[in-house]
Amino acid sequence: MATRPPVTFTGTSPADVSHFIRNQGIDLSLFRRVVVDPTQTRVLDVNRSELRFPGISYGNPLLPVILKEAGASFDPSILDTPPATQDQVRDFRVSATYPWAHDRIA
Repeated sequence: MATRPPVTFTGTSPADVSHFIRNQGIDLSLFRRVVVDPTQTRVLDVNRSELRFPGISYGNPLLPVILKEAGASFDPSILDTPPATQDQVRDFRVSATYPWAHDRIA
């Protein structure tokens, strides 16, 4: 499958993040990683198609929601500060997978 153009998030709440990732995830392959830099967060699938979250970065209350919805493994204590590298980019691998229809179980 070819890479599709990036899709940009425009919401403002945790519910908006969940809704956006679940709706857009239907058209993507399995999520592979979440990349956070000082200006935005990107969720990439195995084909390098991506969801962009401009303005959501370190210290933003929506960042843990994005990481959780994407299935990324992360330590919540490090989300408020950027890494001490020159580019300040942090890469989170997606390792959690959920069974089919997990969101339909009450």
